Amino acid sequence: MAKRLKRSTVPRQKERDRIARSRAPSLLGREAEIALIDELLDRIDQGGATLFITGAAGIGKSALLEEAKDRARERGMAVLGMTGVLAEAHLAFAGLQQALHPLMRQAKSLPAHQRSALLNAFGMGDATTDAPDIWLVALATLALLTESPYHKAILLVVDDAQWLDEPTRQVLSFVSRRLSSDPIVLLLALREGFELPFGDAHTLRHAIPALSEADATRLLEMKAPGLSENLRNRFLREAAGNPLALVELPRSLRSEDDREAAWLPLTERLERTFSSRLSDLPEVTRMLLYVAAENDGSSLYEIMRAGEVLLARTIDVAAFDLAVSAKLVDLDATEARFRHPLVRSAIHQAADLSVRQKVHAALAGVIEDQDRKLWHRAAAAMGPDDELAGELDLMAHRAQRRGAGSSVVEVLQIAAKLSKTAEARRERFLQAAEIVTDLGRPKLLEHLLREAAVDPSDELGTARVGWCREMSQFLTINDPGKISALIKFADQAHAGGAKDLASNLLWRAAQRCWWSNASSDTCSEVLAGARRLKLLELDSRGIAICAYAEPLRRGGEVYAKLKALSERRGNDPHVARILGSTANVVGAFDLGVTFLAESTAELRKQARIGNLARALFAQAWAEMEVGDWIGAMREAEEAIRFAEEIGSLVWKAAAAIVKAKVAGMQGNLQRSEEYASQAERLVLPSGASFLLAMLQLARGITAISAGRHSEALAHLQRLFAPADPAFNAGLQFFALADFVEAAVHSDRVQDARSVIDEMERVSGPGPVPWVQTMLSYGKALVATNEEAERYFLEGLGPAAKNWPFLRGRLLLGYGAWLRRQRRAADARAPLRQARDIFDALGASPWSDRAREELRAAGEASLRRTAQVWENLTPQELHIAQLAAQGLSNKVIGARLYLSHRTVGYHLQRVFSKIGITSRSGLSAILATAGPTAA
Repeated sequence: MAKRLKRSTVPRQKERDRIARSRAPSLLGREAEIALIDELLDRIDQGGATLFITGAAGIGKSALLEEAKDRARERGMAVLGMTGVLAEAHLAFAGLQQALHPLMRQAKSLPAHQRSALLNAFGMGDATTDAPDIWLVALATLALLTESPYHKAILLVVDDAQWLDEPTRQVLSFVSRRLSSDPIVLLLALREGFELPFGDAHTLRHAIPALSEADATRLLEMKAPGLSENLRNRFLREAAGNPLALVELPRSLRSEDDREAAWLPLTERLERTFSSRLSDLPEVTRMLLYVAAENDGSSLYEIMRAGEVLLARTIDVAAFDLAVSAKLVDLDATEARFRHPLVRSAIHQAADLSVRQKVHAALAGVIEDQDRKLWHRAAAAMGPDDELAGELDLMAHRAQRRGAGSSVVEVLQIAAKLSKTAEARRERFLQAAEIVTDLGRPKLLEHLLREAAVDPSDELGTARVGWCREMSQFLTINDPGKISALIKFADQAHAGGAKDLASNLLWRAAQRCWWSNASSDTCSEVLAGARRLKLLELDSRGIAICAYAEPLRRGGEVYAKLKALSERRGNDPHVARILGSTANVVGAFDLGVTFLAESTAELRKQARIGNLARALFAQAWAEMEVGDWIGAMREAEEAIRFAEEIGSLVWKAAAAIVKAKVAGMQGNLQRSEEYASQAERLVLPSGASFLLAMLQLARGITAISAGRHSEALAHLQRLFAPADPAFNAGLQFFALADFVEAAVHSDRVQDARSVIDEMERVSGPGPVPWVQTMLSYGKALVATNEEAERYFLEGLGPAAKNWPFLRGRLLLGYGAWLRRQRRAADARAPLRQARDIFDALGASPWSDRAREELRAAGEASLRRTAQVWENLTPQELHIAQLAAQGLSNKVIGARLYLSHRTVGYHLQRVFSKIGITSRSGLSAILATAGPTAA
């Protein structure tokens, strides 16, 4: 929940005096709001902040922003700004370019990939480079702001944020989340009635109220003195405390009896007051205003030239004088800007369709920018125009290269409507729909698919529609019935020659098998569909389809293929993520951790945050299983941060479960339950069985750590109960070792044997090493004394070195068994090894058990000494490790998507916690903290 600032009830007197001396009319009654702004500016050295001010049109938002600019300049701050304009909302990054223009000389100091992304976003880069990811542009923006040439605090002001282009809003939201340690205040004004997903829980919000009756009366008397009591009361009633209405409504008065349209909502009433002034203006002035209203820029030159084209005569800038006098526009040497957005809206509505089309045609004739020219040509078009539609296709391609997905969709829609043939129209709407699937806008997607009007007889078109709808939904929706439809779409795509689409559809169907507990028959149908495609032996999607459809049964086959691919290097990050996640699904974490590390390193360079959240979670899970618990907590922490960035509750929950499981294994029971509860709150509404299953795994091992085996069994049994929401056939074997241990200690040995038998039957003769090691451990726990040692030694074979925690449990179990067999001398070596493994992992409950067994075997053992660095948070430890490698704050910040000041802030906290004063002391202290992620 966003914070809301409390409005001061006793505004400072000096604010009243200042307002009275300066802009009294526009800021009357706004002392409390100004005090809020002053508070943020005064404490900017303690860190930045974001303040959203909201209110109705005309309530005084822009006046407050202007006052904030003046106060910032008085404090020596740099001021940057941008204004959203409805006519410019289709221009990707237009708002961002406004704000960053003064800083662009510094772009040359950015890392090459960031500089390239930013220049491409502004249409200034190399057209042959790949499309920049929105988050890479955001990272470049953060770097420019936090390393600006001003070397001082910055106020970034955004007016009419509701009309900013979408990419600019995303970048601002990214920056807003990272201002805690930087001297930057982001001040945004948003019109009432608009909702923007923006910032985080630290974003401050304040709604500007209507003026009090006293302030409203005072303002009216200042702006319209000498009114009769009836008129004064009437305007006070109609304005309802809105400053703009109090100023403008009296100007439109014709007579005391003039009550025309008084029933209209205030916004429309104000628009009418502005448009009513048009009739008093000469034709040339009206035409210039029409042009200015339709132009997606504010260039005075463009407006004047277009006006001359429309009127077929030379026009002097003096033609604007009456519009300026009527308080409709402001002019400077190069620009014409409307005094208020409602003025633009009113003039736009006053022009009929034919006038607007002529205006757009004139603008298209004078504008030089290729894309803007095309936009106005399209707005002026009277009917289908294939040539223009083709040019718009190229425009869409250029927008895509700039990473402006929402602009691409808008352009393709216009091109579709200009298409002469139904086939061309359908293709463009489908292309737009395929892009929208990544934008998270389901209503727009359905609109585009309806407009595409794909005939059911068009098999490839139908498959594309099916793919769009599928990808717009969360996989967590537990609906096995969707799998058959995906198989059918895959066959249709294959028949239509779209093998790549068919592969993607079947991979998605296989994922649904795993996520939705599909029947064995359904899984077989997916595999049959894959065979029909005749994919290459080592095709990543083909391997993934096998793994997700039958993870335990096909585990050995998949492991062999992954092993072959692991010997290659330079995999595409997308392919590496597929292979890494596939490895995790079958329990090949030793291979998965390498693939996923490759993937996240490359995704990090490309700033593909949307994919990073998921890949980092998968990497964290793999690291947890191979014994890199520090890395697992580090990756999970970062996955949560990125998941919050993209609004993905699924991956936030999944990463929290990793943290819960690691904390539980280490004996931090309270913290483990905090993480588990956080995940549970996110998981339950989604109904995602795989997440619920993972949650039971985390709670199960935590209960075993605490010695509560019956409780652990209750958690783990849920994965095996078909009627339970946590039932998940694909994840049952993940619980094998824990389930058997919990069952044996709960006197449920037969239940343990049943699970072992079923897992061994399904996994066949060649299970993956992790599963084989767990099977050996489980068999040892349920075996007779004559057979137990064989299974313990079998489990402690070469493969066990890849699973330190599981190996430690085997050694502990083996040593305890040896002691019970009165072989105390033989028991000490495996118990020592178990103790050392658990100490290295920080698994204190297990270390304690190993020490107890050692004492019982006749050997004393000192307790583990806690390391100083264990007091650090995962993020602090990550930053410290990178700093210990000699990386600068700037490089660390670029890697972790933080500003260099934020990195410096965290390092100071690190130094304080571990008792050092400089980086030189980090290496020695962190020597036992394990490897650092790339």
